[in-house]
Amino acid sequence: MVQAITLENPPKLNKLNKFQHPFLQELIKQIRLADSFGQYSDWSDELLIEQLIISSDQEELYSKNLNFETLNQLLTKAFYKAIGTIIESKTGHSTEIFIHLRSKEFSSAVISCGGVLVLYSLIWGYRRLSFLSLSELIESAETNIRNAVNKASLYLNFVY
Repeated sequence: MVQAITLENPPKLNKLNKFQHPFLQELIKQIRLADSFGQYSDWSDELLIEQLIISSDQEELYSKNLNFETLNQLLTKAFYKAIGTIIESKTGHSTEIFIHLRSKEFSSAVISCGGVLVLYSLIWGYRRLSFLSLSELIESAETNIRNAVNKASLYLNFVY
């Protein structure tokens, strides 16, 4: 009796959609909530997120085009609101998010959690909130969240 071995191709793993990261899901939610006039309702989630991934060539074009001003304000606010929402869910304490945007001057974002200042970020003009890659955007958000939760844990009682 001859035994034959057949080689099967291993099942292909479904690639996790790169936009399924929890922070990106919250960011998309915050963008949609902030778009109260439905100005970007026909844009895909991916297209909206990709507006934060800007090469240096595109950045110069965007800084000269005032049509992107509203979108950039919306994206900046949504970015920090998403961070604040995740901090709130991790700590169980309410967060307050203050975002002060000025066109070409320093802007700022402040997040307090349970009355504790956990994040303060200076932004050189809101048009400059951009990242070189999707992974850099996620890493920046996760670092801000981790640092804020650690700071909150020094003053507030919660398990994370």
